[in-house]
Amino acid sequence: MIDLRSSTTLLLLALAAMPASAMPGAERARALTEPVYVRPIYGAYRQCGGACLKSGSLSWFCGARQHCSLDCATAPPVRRCASP
Repeated sequence: MIDLRSSTTLLLLALAAMPASAMPGAERARALTEPVYVRPIYGAYRQCGGACLKSGSLSWFCGARQHCSLDCATAPPVRRCASP
């Protein structure tokens, strides 16, 4: 019985020491990065676009695996690239 208690204690201590991002089922926050406004010469990219009422059409570039993010609630509009 002592071995079972000590191994359970060690398991609980190991889980408590793990960062939240490494725990199974933990929600990962999407990292936002700055967009690129000039077409990149090298590497894969995704062309993003959107429109805001006051600013009109907007376009920018993100990495191939990133998602485009546009926030029209601020002036000027915030264009970002979000990693999944």
